[in-house]
Amino acid sequence: MLRIAICDDDKILVTQIEEMLNRYLDKKMIDRYIDIFYDGASLERIYEKGDRFDIIYLDIEMSGKNGIEAAKSIRKLDRDVLLIYVSSYETYFMQLFEVEPFRFIKKPIKETEFEEVIDLAYERIIEEDAYFEYKYNKTIGKVLIRKIMYFESAGRIVNIHTEESTYRYYGKLDEVERRLIQNKIPFLRIHKSFYVNFHFVDKITFSKLILSDGTVLQISQDRQNIIRKRYLDIFGGTLNE
Repeated sequence: MLRIAICDDDKILVTQIEEMLNRYLDKKMIDRYIDIFYDGASLERIYEKGDRFDIIYLDIEMSGKNGIEAAKSIRKLDRDVLLIYVSSYETYFMQLFEVEPFRFIKKPIKETEFEEVIDLAYERIIEEDAYFEYKYNKTIGKVLIRKIMYFESAGRIVNIHTEESTYRYYGKLDEVERRLIQNKIPFLRIHKSFYVNFHFVDKITFSKLILSDGTVLQISQDRQNIIRKRYLDIFGGTLNE
């Protein structure tokens, strides 16, 4: 069952999102549980009690606690939930890096765009248990792909960095990229030595990425414009200079 929360102080918009979700999920024959919140604080309280969701639709500007502040609290408890912002405010886009949004849908909502995003979200959820397998010293290991922060090439060695540990094997980053190109988790090649899961990116500048654990990775000069464009393609919105 898909667990979904909608958090917006606009009751008309909440009803619209709920109706579009039900139409889509009925068509796909997907069971669901949908909960409604009209402010960020009430959503936050539910999380503190132990409830969890697969997807949360959030407005940015709401009375009381806004959608960014609520998401910061939720991220401390749940790194896996997919946050989809539904808002007309693009000026907040840079602040969203810290909460790792899955997508950004502009108001007024177009149902075709809405369905494209929920399609991608559902594909991500059913892929979340996919593993990256590797062989090192005659031992086969595997790591959950969604837990991988980035791959690092160091000579003939590929290092797999997660928040908990680092794994290594003999290989090439080009081969890693080929293996993961069809995966729905957005890995991007920012440098000849780094292949990064963008869901662990907290901040981005032209020349570097800062990950959620504070790791700083350089973006090669020839990839800087491409990386910014790809990030916007993935998450939507605009970046201010």
